[in-house]
Amino acid sequence: PRTRPSRRPDWPRPFRDAPTATANASTSSATVADLLPRAVAAFGDRTAVMTKEGGTWTELSFTAIGERVRALSLGLMDLGVSKGEKVSILANTRLEWTLFDFAALTAGATVVPIYQTNSSEECHYVLENSDAKGVVVEDVEQLEKVRAVRDRLPLLEHVILIDGEAEDAIPMAEIERRGADGDPAAWEARYSSVTPDDTCTFIYTSGTTGPPKGCVISHGNYRAMLDMTQAVSVVEPDDVCYLFLPLAHSFALLIQFGSFDIGATLCYWERDPLKIIDNLVEVKPHYFPSVPRSFEKVYSAATAAVDKQGGIKKRIFWWAIGVGGRYREALREGRDPGWLLTRQFEFADKQVLSNIRAIFGGRIRQCVSGAAPINADILRFFEAAGVLVLVLAVLAHAGFLWRDLR
Repeated sequence: PRTRPSRRPDWPRPFRDAPTATANASTSSATVADLLPRAVAAFGDRTAVMTKEGGTWTELSFTAIGERVRALSLGLMDLGVSKGEKVSILANTRLEWTLFDFAALTAGATVVPIYQTNSSEECHYVLENSDAKGVVVEDVEQLEKVRAVRDRLPLLEHVILIDGEAEDAIPMAEIERRGADGDPAAWEARYSSVTPDDTCTFIYTSGTTGPPKGCVISHGNYRAMLDMTQAVSVVEPDDVCYLFLPLAHSFALLIQFGSFDIGATLCYWERDPLKIIDNLVEVKPHYFPSVPRSFEKVYSAATAAVDKQGGIKKRIFWWAIGVGGRYREALREGRDPGWLLTRQFEFADKQVLSNIRAIFGGRIRQCVSGAAPINADILRFFEAAGVLVLVLAVLAHAGFLWRDLR
């Protein structure tokens, strides 16, 4: 495993020549275990997360998150979770996923994510293969998957339930209660004992070429990836990041860690695919990691609507896209767009392009598309409107590559 470098690594040129302003805002944690406590100390009352329950967005500060994580972590320690033991999480991307992730990591445990879409047998494979001692499940539906295979998991001692109650599971509230009066010094001693060489997480592959493979990622691995993403300002300190991708995936997990590391705000989806666009308009994110289907749907809806209108509106729409493309190409190549193209762009942006950006909330800085190919024409369409969409390649769940396919 790679340990955190003592100096700036000899990265490829795009990393070496990149600005380091974002990196300067980092907690500079030695591991992911001490990242959250350092973030609490550094960012305090700043908004760490946004979550929507009952139709209202709620903001929680870094301090508030730190208090909950400490209680949960001490609760896990009271339950008997020791350093190096495995704790699995079977849930949708949500605030509680993050709380238990940091709670387990600060307790010195290794986190083993499971996709919420996995079957009972797939859950069994991951839990058995990883030697998980505990598993956090989202609700009764996910609990049923564990119940169906628990008699074949001799090492599994604890099942913790986020939502609801069950006789064979410990409620999340009980874990917090058990840790509420715990010794903060014991918590600090535990997370301080974690080293860069210790294992942070097991990320299991999709299993498309056979049984899933567990990729062992150390704290040093993730710290090095955080350093690299900050060198190119993937997420910036004042960003709001909207996240619906499963935290069981290594890239979503990196965005979670990265947001906390520099004091950005992580905004969780409502766990309803039909509300993603509405959420984007409401929270106005700066950073939006997604999948091709999201961009394809917006593209299809926008172009179908204008095609249906036809006439002068259709001609103006596609003229504006062409102007936006030429204008941004000139800027990208370091050329002066010139007086005429600049005036054309100003009109095109007012009439058409700003409306496309408004679909993403109006202040989007960067989007990422991964998990499947995306048509380059769609990328150019959004770039013309001022929505930069980069393509992500994940290499063995242990490294990332952004490609500009414009």
